[in-house]
Amino acid sequence: MGIETPNDIERVAIEENAQRTTEQTALRKVRKTLDRIEEAETVGRHTLRKVLIVCAILAVVGAWFFWALIFGDRGMPKQPPLKIPDKLQQKQ
Repeated sequence: MGIETPNDIERVAIEENAQRTTEQTALRKVRKTLDRIEEAETVGRHTLRKVLIVCAILAVVGAWFFWALIFGDRGMPKQPPLKIPDKLQQKQ
């Protein structure tokens, strides 16, 4: 029992090799999945950055537009000022 036969030694070596191969394959899959996750996060950050820049530009343009609409002279035409009499006429 203490001495292993050559078939047992070969079987142990094959099992160890199979175990290493399985572990390496699993590690490659995990690394590939992590790379995909990191790439998705990077793309998400770039997309978010672009969306925020566009929103900021639209906010500035919108503020400028409403400022010009409210305080600008290009709005509705101005009416001549009303004449207010100094004294009111009384009815008789």
